[in-house]
Amino acid sequence: MENSEDALSRKIASEDLDHSIPENAFLVIRGTKSVPLNQNIIRIGRHHDNTIVIDDPRISRHHVELRAIKGHFDIFDLDSTGGTYINGRRTSQAILYHGDRISLAGVEILFTQNALLPSRSLRDTSVLMPGTGERGTAFFRTSFLNWKKK
Repeated sequence: MENSEDALSRKIASEDLDHSIPENAFLVIRGTKSVPLNQNIIRIGRHHDNTIVIDDPRISRHHVELRAIKGHFDIFDLDSTGGTYINGRRTSQAILYHGDRISLAGVEILFTQNALLPSRSLRDTSVLMPGTGERGTAFFRTSFLNWKKK
């Protein structure tokens, strides 16, 4: 029979291995090419063995890797020469959120999730979810707001 500590350790380990693929996640590359993210691990680079190949000399052969972890995507720089930037800040690892602008050595990519595909302009993501900005917004029912007044 298994003790409770072993059961708890197994449960924590299985939760850490949750690689569920987030729904409706896309990359929009250079504002023209939309690529659905439908695998647990997606490698992006210049070499032909990557999941997403971007033929640009600024991009490393194996530039970044996206991993589905606990219902969201994390991005990992693979020691690229030109660097990886999220919303203008250099990073080696980050969680991706809807509307994040990714730059791989100057090649612009937009991460979008749970939304319609963006218009041709990478800078204007407000058309995806009017009024919500780049991050999710909590909405309350009016009945909840009126509850305090009573």
